[in-house]
This record gives sequence, C-alpha cells and structure tokens, in this order.
Amino acid sequence: MKGRRVRLVGRRVVIRDMVREDLERMEEWAPFDDPLYALWDVQLPYTIGGDVWFTSYANDPTRRLYAIEDRFGQVIGRMSLREIEGQTSARLGIGFGAQWVGQGYGTDAIETFLPHFFETLGFRTLYLDVAAPNRRAVRCYEHCGFQRIGMRYRDIGFDTHLDFLADDRYRDVRRFFRRRGSVNEVLFYEMKLDRADWIKRHRGED
Repeated sequence: MKGRRVRLVGRRVVIRDMVREDLERMEEWAPFDDPLYALWDVQLPYTIGGDVWFTSYANDPTRRLYAIEDRFGQVIGRMSLREIEGQTSARLGIGFGAQWVGQGYGTDAIETFLPHFFETLGFRTLYLDVAAPNRRAVRCYEHCGFQRIGMRYRDIGFDTHLDFLADDRYRDVRRFFRRRGSVNEVLFYEMKLDRADWIKRHRGED
C-alpha cells in the first residue's frame, strides 16, 4: 500500500500523498476563531520535530497521510488512515484550515476518497470517531453514509478552557460535556461505513 502514489480528483478538491513541504503550508493556516471548533484543531508537528514525525509516519505500515488541495493547488486540508488492518479496515482522520471549513470541501473530499478506499485498496470497513458537539462534521459524515455504532466520553484535559459554553450560542452543545474530578470530558461518536453499504449508496439502491 505504501508504494502506491495517490492523486484523486474530485469536484472541488484533489487528494494526494502528503509530502514534507506540506507541513510548512499547513503552518500558515489561520487559527479557528470559534472556541468550540478550536478544540478539534489538532496541530501536526510542523517545523519543530516535523522531519522526525513525518519520517516515522511515512514508514509506519498502519498509517497513511494525504494532503487535500483546492482547484488552485492550495493545500486546504489533510486526511489520514490509521489503525490499518491488512485490507480489512482502517480509521479515517480529516481536518481543514479554518478558512475552508463549512464550504463543502469535507464532503467532496470524503466522497472522492471512498471509491479509492473500497475499490482500489479493497478495504471492507472504514471507521472514524467524531466529537458530538462538532455537529457540522457529524452531518458531513452522515451525509456520506457513515452510521453511529457507539459513543463514549473522552478526556480533553484538566486545563481545557470551556468558559465559552456559558454563552447562549453554545447552549445546545453543553450536554455533550461533563466534568469528572479535575478532568473535562466530551462525548465522541464512533461511526463506520461498510463497503457493502457504500456500494448500495453509490449505485443509488435502497
């Protein structure tokens, strides 16, 4: 799998193998203004430690990393497969710079990637996990055919600042957070998409 060069062209995005230089491009992304979405903005090790991290990731047979470009060649997001189990299953990770969120790029990227995952690579199941308060991401995954198969709370640290939840704009997502001792936790959904179900959707079958 590691030897294959990937370039997948969607309606609005191109997905390709990530190269080391992409880390510097991602470092230029603007931070999220919304504190809720900033919680899920996982930073890759860009300049400091980037070479070691990238080499380790590239040589790990259980992982694969991709860059997502827009139609102008701008790197706007990243995608990964991890926990790869032969050709049985893998876990999807995907993220975008703040300025490209909420514009349909995520849906296009996933729909572009799924034929490659299920048909070219021959996997049977794609898993992912998503924070329940990240409703925008949950809607995207459900639109692409993923189904919820479980849920659990995840530790997000004792020093995580959640004061913003007092704002009425976030009243609908407060229920997904809880405090256990000195640790803040948030509810995550476990989701999956099987190849058989994807084929049915892809062919327009019920």
